[in-house]
Amino acid sequence: MAEQGSGLFDRVRRGVAIVGLLGLAIAAILSGSDRQSRDFPNSPSVVGWPYDTGAARAKAILAFVRSGPASAIGYAKRSVLSDPISAQAVSIVGRAELYSQHLQQARLAFEVSGQLGWRDAFTQIYWLDQALQSKDYRVAAERLDALLRQSPDDEDRYRFIAAMAATPEGRGALAKRLRLSPAWAQTLVTAVRDLPADDVMQRVEIMRLTGNGVWTCASTEQIVQRLIDLGMLDRAQDVWRLNCEQSNSLVYDGGFDKFDILQRSTAFDWLPSPRGDADISVVQDSAGGRSLAMEVSATVSLPVIRQIIVLKPGNYRLTWRTPGTNVLQARALHPSLSCKSELALAEDGIQVPGTSDKWSLDFTLGNDCQARQLIFWLAPKAAVRLDDVSLAAVPRSGTR
Repeated sequence: MAEQGSGLFDRVRRGVAIVGLLGLAIAAILSGSDRQSRDFPNSPSVVGWPYDTGAARAKAILAFVRSGPASAIGYAKRSVLSDPISAQAVSIVGRAELYSQHLQQARLAFEVSGQLGWRDAFTQIYWLDQALQSKDYRVAAERLDALLRQSPDDEDRYRFIAAMAATPEGRGALAKRLRLSPAWAQTLVTAVRDLPADDVMQRVEIMRLTGNGVWTCASTEQIVQRLIDLGMLDRAQDVWRLNCEQSNSLVYDGGFDKFDILQRSTAFDWLPSPRGDADISVVQDSAGGRSLAMEVSATVSLPVIRQIIVLKPGNYRLTWRTPGTNVLQARALHPSLSCKSELALAEDGIQVPGTSDKWSLDFTLGNDCQARQLIFWLAPKAAVRLDDVSLAAVPRSGTR
């Protein structure tokens, strides 16, 4: 009898173990299908067990799309029961209530999801919209910042930026967030090719309010080019200088510190001659200073390097240095500052008294064009180095 009792006990124990294993297997299958449903809503999943948040969330999304928002509310609430501290789960409830026109219930849901964290995109969109409606631009800027920090490529980003940029208060609030240099700052200055002039100018104003240090020359290339295409050359140069130049000179990169002969020149950068008979290279001295070494092997003077500059009518003084170049060869360099690229417009520089390598030339400009070309022409067979190019406005009495 003892042996029979022992055998029965073993069979019961094995049966319990098998049932336990089956339970674990079923739980594992349910758990796996639940996790899979988060990424693949159409995959098989079960709602009704304690940890069905993924399945309930997936079915809520499918019901929303297939049958309308009202049909998603039940599943959305079920997902909250399974995961009550998930901002995403509560957000789905809010979304379903909102699109079902249950505005008060939606607000209550988004108040909860907003307190659970900043990582749910739709929660940020809801409170951004609420802040815009109440003209609370500080809060709107905070919500837009939170949204774009986690989703810089959000499909609605340009619509939200346009809504913020439409008012002076919105532009000011947005500029404060941009001073923190978020990754989405690039969104403001890219994809602007088809923007109307008013929208472009709103973004330019935001950039001005933000100040330099957020965008690089390369990142502002698209908005600078759009301004040029719109004929707003002065604004284009303002944006360029804001992000590219720190000196007071009207010439960009007069010391050639950023000049790279191998890179494509853009906007208001230096443009070297593409001709093979104009030899141009960067020379660096022992102190780390850079200058251009130039020589022309052609039989005529060539425009070896040029830069577009937008200038108002007035008087200007151009100065430059020719380090390591004897005076005779340095005189082979002739600058022009005019609307046209013509050698006849080039002039001889005047050696600055008391110096061996510093030169100057004064110009009086009218209103015959908005953008002028600063060009350095070099005569044949002269090896010249160029550095410290600077242009500044001078009083009328200071001109020749």
